[in-house]
Amino acid sequence: MFKKIISIMMALMMLACMAAIAATPASAAEDTTIYFQVPEDWNNYKNVFCYIWEYEGDALMGWQVKAGKCTDMGDKLYSYDVSKVGGLQDGKIYCVIFSVNTGIQTYDLLLSKSCYGDTVFCDGTKFENPADSNKTAIAAYWKNQDRAQYGPIMGITSIGNVVGTSLAPGASAESLFTSFITGNNLLSAQASSGKDDQAIIDDVAEALGLSQDQVEKLIKEAGVELKWTKAESKAPEQAKPITPSAGGAVSTGQEMTIVYVAITMMIASAGVIFFARKNRVTE
Repeated sequence: MFKKIISIMMALMMLACMAAIAATPASAAEDTTIYFQVPEDWNNYKNVFCYIWEYEGDALMGWQVKAGKCTDMGDKLYSYDVSKVGGLQDGKIYCVIFSVNTGIQTYDLLLSKSCYGDTVFCDGTKFENPADSNKTAIAAYWKNQDRAQYGPIMGITSIGNVVGTSLAPGASAESLFTSFITGNNLLSAQASSGKDDQAIIDDVAEALGLSQDQVEKLIKEAGVELKWTKAESKAPEQAKPITPSAGGAVSTGQEMTIVYVAITMMIASAGVIFFARKNRVTE
């Protein structure tokens, strides 16, 4: 009789384990909503819109179209169900901007499935537009995401300021620096920042965590003529690497749930076996 009870208990635990594992991906897939807490100083607007596009890819909707309209949850909190435009794909990184009909908008923020259920907020920080320093955008962040992975995209503005907290997929501090010194933004910074080449390069290098040796190497590789020397540099002597973005690695949490359930089952099984042995000794 006792052996039958043990068998039934083991069978019930197995069923519970299988049910938990089967339910996990379904519950995770149901939540495709993201939220936006409108800043207190955004007033006199009628509608809030969400705009999402795959990084270096196509947009999921048009700018401020009906498909991108957010739902008012009260107290300046708005929601947007990404499933309205097909949802996000596994392993892909996207960008999101929230805007209102008055023309105010947030800065480009990285997004993936890991951000489902999370809320975007603003802390008052304003970033220069990387293409035009005369324009600004409101910095936005996820409440529960690492800013180095899913934060405002890092870029170098037309006057040489580094903005953003998260390297875009495939980008590095070195690639950002090289793009800057070989592009139009360097020419713009030389003309309008009020700084000489030495200061421009040193400031960018420090913000990107690049060492003097790295800067010297990158300038030589780019073949750019700059009035910058390592001997007079105030850039860091040692590199301070920036943590790259998630790069498309997305975890649904299902794997950890399976591990937890398996561990629980093992503990429970051990308890049953211990109880059975103790019962045999007592008998």
